[in-house]
Amino acid sequence: MASGRPSARNRVPGRSSLATHCLLLGFLLATSSAAWTWLAAPPATSTSSRARARSRVGLRARGGEDWRSHAESLSVPADYTGPKYNGPGSIDDAFTDSLLALYKTQGKLPMKYVYQMTLDVLDLLKKEKSLQRVPVPDGQKITVVGDLHGQYFDFVHMLEQVSGKPSPQNPILFNGDFVDRGPWSVEVLMCLFAFKLQYPSAVHFNRGNHESEMTNYQYGFANEVQVKYEKKLMELFSETFRHLPLVTVLQDQVFVSHAGVPGPEERKWEEWFQKAPDEAAGVLMRNNQVTLAQIEATNRICEPNPMEFPLVIDFLWGDPKGANGYGPSTRVPMVYTFGPDIAQKFLQANNLKYMIRSHETKSAGYQETIPNVFTVFSAPNYIDRAGNMAAVAVLTNKGGSLEKEFVQFKHQPHPDIESGAYMPGKSLAPK
Repeated sequence: MASGRPSARNRVPGRSSLATHCLLLGFLLATSSAAWTWLAAPPATSTSSRARARSRVGLRARGGEDWRSHAESLSVPADYTGPKYNGPGSIDDAFTDSLLALYKTQGKLPMKYVYQMTLDVLDLLKKEKSLQRVPVPDGQKITVVGDLHGQYFDFVHMLEQVSGKPSPQNPILFNGDFVDRGPWSVEVLMCLFAFKLQYPSAVHFNRGNHESEMTNYQYGFANEVQVKYEKKLMELFSETFRHLPLVTVLQDQVFVSHAGVPGPEERKWEEWFQKAPDEAAGVLMRNNQVTLAQIEATNRICEPNPMEFPLVIDFLWGDPKGANGYGPSTRVPMVYTFGPDIAQKFLQANNLKYMIRSHETKSAGYQETIPNVFTVFSAPNYIDRAGNMAAVAVLTNKGGSLEKEFVQFKHQPHPDIESGAYMPGKSLAPK
């Protein structure tokens, strides 16, 4: 054990050191202003003002007069020839085909329709739970799609050549990280929303870590929305993201979250964790397993914050690791990795067979990252330079058991716009 570091048994449970606060402060300063909602404990006097701000946003997003009337006040350009939206019932195969074709030519859906469709999707999401249970009857299948990250031309190729478009006969679970980095995040998102409006019971969403304000302002989506439409629209997208489910359980057998499983019971974070992750596993513990019912009852309508919403952080940010126990993530402070023993205990406690998650690039597009934990990533050649294949997971009910297979695909040519072009300071970011 390195000198100058108290042993695990002598550390005071739950105590955060001054060095830890400095580490978190450094992280906050290094990221976008939206990151201030991430880890800093707010002053007591700020609680009511934050609540009022959330209430104002929530009022608009709940379909109140402000956003609804704003959408109605917008006009559709006279020269627009693409699909026309007139409520969820107006979306059929012709609409989605036309939308996909519009975006292939880098056309633009009128802002009026974007507001209206997003508000209607939000109405659907409000009826869903933090944990969704999706049946997969015997002989039928469901496809799980991993990170998409605004890579529209790869996304269209996947729909046309790999997964097929969603339908009651071809249900799809999109497992988060729809947006950011890729310069066609708006286009990917609006296609997903169109599919959800067309087939609400066959199109399923999990929230990813890139469906949050902190990442959207840092990795380009917020800027893209401002450039293509208007800044105000981002508030509606953010509220819609807050209502996305966190977890989907398929046929009471397969646990699907964007990233991880429940983390340690005490959310400890010490400076030395990063230097001695194996020793950290002896400090970070969970004795009582989280149940599916507890996850279902979790408040998901939030911006991820490990102090207030630790389970949300776990499902959006956690990563598996080879060694047993929990450990410190190298992504951001207060995020934890989980070992094979952690995953197995959680699955066994909830009578589940295996887990599918996304969140990490894999060279083959998929991987059994640790036993019974499978990663699927659906953005090929991520950020235009990773060189990875992409994949989707197809789960088929064979005699009562969900059997999985992974279908790979390669990246496709796209217009000459760099990945990350809307990130702050990059070529397409607002000046």
